[in-house]
Amino acid sequence: MTWSDLPFNPDRKVLRQFAGLWLAVFLLLAAHQSWNQERPALGLALAAAAIVVGLPGWFKPSLLRPVFVAWMVVVFPIGWLVSYAVLAALYFVVLTPVALFFRLRGRDLLDLKPEPGRESYWEPKQCPLDPHSYFRQY
Repeated sequence: MTWSDLPFNPDRKVLRQFAGLWLAVFLLLAAHQSWNQERPALGLALAAAAIVVGLPGWFKPSLLRPVFVAWMVVVFPIGWLVSYAVLAALYFVVLTPVALFFRLRGRDLLDLKPEPGRESYWEPKQCPLDPHSYFRQY
């Protein structure tokens, strides 16, 4: 994802979904702060933020456009960093050890290792007996 992929002009459906998620998440955070953390003042502030931003955004999504765009711009670097970190971790933690294991075992399914005594690397292909099998690929 690049900066040009950011939705600077989202449609009404996306804005309404954002308003609904804003309302749900902030009300859940408010309930958590009020009941579990015993901080009713913070819970009340979060509930007020949920209602003040979420409800008008639900009924008139265009009001929420600046909040949505600002949110996307703020969280873009986080998403970019996390996605590359996950890909790097997947590569170095999963794929590299598997490849090293296969290399140590001598696995060469593509026959890429040169064999000095071999005259040709040509492999004959078995042709199907029935020409209609070309239409049944799977």
